[in-house]
Amino acid sequence: MMEDGSLAIAITNQERLGFLDSIRGVAVLIVVVGHCWLLNSDAFRIAHYGMGRITSISTFSLYIISKIETSGRSAVIMFFVLSGFVLSYSLQKHPLPYLGYLIKRVFRIYPAFLFTILVSYFLHRIIGVQHEVTSEWVKSVIIDLDLTFDTLLKHLALWGTIQGQGLDAVIWSLVHEMRISLIFPFIFFVVKRYTWRSLLVFWTLSIVCTIWSLDLTGMVILGYQEATFARSFLDTGFFIVFFAAGAYLAIERQTMMLKIANLSKRMKALLLLVLIYCLLKSGNDLYSIMGSVADYIRAAGALGLIAFALSVKQFGQALTHSVLSWLGRISYSLYLVHIPMLYVINQTIGESWPVIQTSIVLIALSLLAAELMATLIEYPSINLGKLICSKLPVLASTEEF
Repeated sequence: MMEDGSLAIAITNQERLGFLDSIRGVAVLIVVVGHCWLLNSDAFRIAHYGMGRITSISTFSLYIISKIETSGRSAVIMFFVLSGFVLSYSLQKHPLPYLGYLIKRVFRIYPAFLFTILVSYFLHRIIGVQHEVTSEWVKSVIIDLDLTFDTLLKHLALWGTIQGQGLDAVIWSLVHEMRISLIFPFIFFVVKRYTWRSLLVFWTLSIVCTIWSLDLTGMVILGYQEATFARSFLDTGFFIVFFAAGAYLAIERQTMMLKIANLSKRMKALLLLVLIYCLLKSGNDLYSIMGSVADYIRAAGALGLIAFALSVKQFGQALTHSVLSWLGRISYSLYLVHIPMLYVINQTIGESWPVIQTSIVLIALSLLAAELMATLIEYPSINLGKLICSKLPVLASTEEF
C-alpha cells in the first residue's frame, strides 16, 4: 500500500504527465469512430440502438459502436476537465505573467485550427457538393454550408454560432476552450484560494446558465438549439465548472491520489468500473436540465479516471504504451482534421463503398494527416510560443502567478 502511495507522490512531482495525453488520444478516437457511425442512414442507426435489437455477434458489435457515438459528449467533457488539470499543473510548476500564459495558450490552440479551417474552406470551394447523402447528420453538418467570406470570418473568430462551425463541426468545443482559456488564470486563482467552495460557485453559475438558456426560448422541457452569439456565451458559462474541477484536482492531487492508491485491489477494480460507467453516461438530450445533470456525472467520471491514472501504477503504465502515447501526441490534430477528411472522402467517392470500408479509410487517412499536421504545424507553433516567452523577460516564469 505504501509503495503505491510513494509512487503517487513521485508521479505528481514529474515535470510533465505525458500519459494523460493518452487519455485525450483515446477520447478523440472515440469521437472519430462516433462520427464514422453517423455516416450510416438515420434508419440504420435507429435500428441498432437499444439492447433489444441484439440478435447476433454482428448486431452486438453495431450496438457497441452506436454506444461509442453517444459517448462523444463524454469525450468533450474529458477534454475540458483535462485542460483544467493540465493548465493548473503547469501554472503550479511554472508560474507565468498573464501575457506569457496567453501567448503560449494561443500558440497551442490557434495555428493548427487556423490551418485546418483555411484548408477546409478551400476544399469546399474546389470540391463542392458532388454526391447526395443518406445521412441527415452529414447533410446538415458537412454538406449544407454557407461559404461566404462572412461565414469564414466567423469561423476564424471562433464566433460560436452554428454558422461559424460548418467547416469543421468539432470546433464548437474549441470555442469554449479558447474563451475559458482567456480567463483560466482567474479560475485557477479562485480555486487555489477557496478550494472546494469555489466549485460550488462555479457549479451554481453552470446551473444558472443552463436555466437561463432554456428560459430564453420558452422551451425549458424541450431544450433549445444554439443560434445566437449571446446564447453561445451561456454555454461557455455552463462549461467553466469542468475546467474548475480539473484545476481543483491538480491542486489537491496528492490527497486524492493517496486515497486511491491505498485502496485494496478489489476496491480499485470496482472504482474503475464505476468511473467508466459515469464517464460514458449516454444520452443525446443535451439541451435540457437532465442533459446538464448527465454532463456533471460525466465530469465526475473524468475527474476520477484522471486521478485513477495518476494513482494506480498498472493503469498509468498501460497508458504509456507507444501506440497510445503516439495517439495522445497527435490527438489535437486528429480532432481537427477528421471532419474535413470525412467531407473529402464523402464527396469524392460518394456512398459507393460500404460504411465500414469508408470508415477504415477515413480513420487511416485522418491519422496520417494528423501526424503530418502535428509535425509541421502544431508542435512548431507550440515551440514558437515557448520561444517568444523565453526571449522576452517580461513574459518569462515568475515566482508568483
